[in-house]
Amino acid sequence: MNKEVKFTSFLFFSFLLILSEQLPVSLPDHTEITVGFAINIASILLFGYKFSVMMVLVSEIITEIIRRKVMTFYKSATNICICILMVGISGLIYEKLGGNIGNIWSYYNFIKIILLITIYFIINTSLVLTGIYLLGSKSVLYNYINIFIKLIPNYFSLGFLGVLLAIIYTNIGILGVILFLIPLLVARHSFKLYMDMRKTYLETIQALANALEAKDPYTRGHSERVAKFAVAIAEELNLNQDLIQNLNYAALLHDIGKIGIPEIILNKPGKLSDEEFAKIKEHPVKGASITKNVDFLSQASLFILHHHERLNGSGYPSGLKGAEIPLGAAIIAVADVYDALTTDRPYRRALSPKDALKEIEDNVGVLFREDMVKALKVVLEKEGALKGG
Repeated sequence: MNKEVKFTSFLFFSFLLILSEQLPVSLPDHTEITVGFAINIASILLFGYKFSVMMVLVSEIITEIIRRKVMTFYKSATNICICILMVGISGLIYEKLGGNIGNIWSYYNFIKIILLITIYFIINTSLVLTGIYLLGSKSVLYNYINIFIKLIPNYFSLGFLGVLLAIIYTNIGILGVILFLIPLLVARHSFKLYMDMRKTYLETIQALANALEAKDPYTRGHSERVAKFAVAIAEELNLNQDLIQNLNYAALLHDIGKIGIPEIILNKPGKLSDEEFAKIKEHPVKGASITKNVDFLSQASLFILHHHERLNGSGYPSGLKGAEIPLGAAIIAVADVYDALTTDRPYRRALSPKDALKEIEDNVGVLFREDMVKALKVVLEKEGALKGG
């Protein structure tokens, strides 16, 4: 390959990489995906690791300059170094293993390409998780491990997309790559619209939850606090990320069914009559009916329906017992009661965190699961909430 062609290729792939970094798609777990990984793999296969490192260096510097309003110098430098290390180390190992630069499609080279994608993924995961570990947050570390496990299929699909990109470039050239990228951009736009729609829908329901809490000054911020405690308990129990995500949705929306209950009942300072309490007990069913027809809230809807069930069957609406109660609903029950006990209500003053925890512990095995109450205690100890009187 002569210098002019190589320089043109350098500019073209650098442009593709910069463009890909400007078009991320946000996922519900606060991660982002781009096709930058595919472009890096294609570059390593076509031109080798030295060319690719220089391309990544130039592209990432330009990308970080574009992002300068939202990124600090330290974060930008870290991002650039991580990208260079990923491309440089994985590309160097690929070449040392005998990977053919520019001659991609053969049985023996295919095995090395799989190793290249795997090594790239391991380096990426290791570097990011090391940074998170150094920040000292166990729960965040566990959360990210779950996220990266979920990203394995995405990484390999993008890796093979990079292989296809390299083959098209080898056989057709720049025009072929451009024609190949057009349907990808259309697919990316459709996927982004879908993710934006999900985000907007959830924000709309959260606005309804906030509207509900605006009716009752004693429960303002209750849903957010319950969600925080529920997620922390789930992370302490080492539950999977999918369940934690659905648990977060359910906890944020667990009282949405109260939107139709009159304020005079919600804010009544004294004891509720049997008829009034019967109205209150309808809110899990109403909340589940609001959310059950939304595909990505189907599991959350089940948690909302049963978050007032108790181990001994004394809860509502179904009187479920023990293992019959969905895991997420049982977690929300503990978080919900703790927050209710530690905030002022019309009928009583707030308890201290210690007293609230003791009251919950007194009902372990009767109303609440022991493992969840223990997890709540660990969460409160980490926050320092149990210090003092």
